[in-house]
Amino acid sequence: MKTSRGGLKEKFIYKTSQGNHKVKPYRLKALLFLLIIAFSSGCVTLGVGAASALGGSYYLSGEIKASYPVSIYHLYEVTLYTFEEEGIKSTLVKNSKIDADIEGEFDDGEKVKVHIYYNKKEEATLGIRIGSIGDEKRSRELLKRMQRYI
Repeated sequence: MKTSRGGLKEKFIYKTSQGNHKVKPYRLKALLFLLIIAFSSGCVTLGVGAASALGGSYYLSGEIKASYPVSIYHLYEVTLYTFEEEGIKSTLVKNSKIDADIEGEFDDGEKVKVHIYYNKKEEATLGIRIGSIGDEKRSRELLKRMQRYI
């Protein structure tokens, strides 16, 4: 096959009613460049975040996250109450005006970390990670129990 100036092979030809047309090499390079940028810049992650803003929760990188139109103080209190109800021993409790971290341990020794932070005014996000790499099923169960009090 012949190669064009840009190094791309001339096999990128499409047929139309007016005849055959070659796809210009710079367009292929531009498309490839845009795809690489989209996947490496976090646009995919932003898409997941936008989907969660519409409601529900999502599991990403070992952590389940859900956003609620409440203060972080409310989610902080709900987390402590749920830990108490479920028999989870609190090992670390830190909070400030902009975020809170609560760590605990189940009876079987599995560690749980809860991170609460503001997205925007009066909308807080709750992130739960169980274990070092994350246990999706157990995280969703704990989130479901916490949602009863939100």
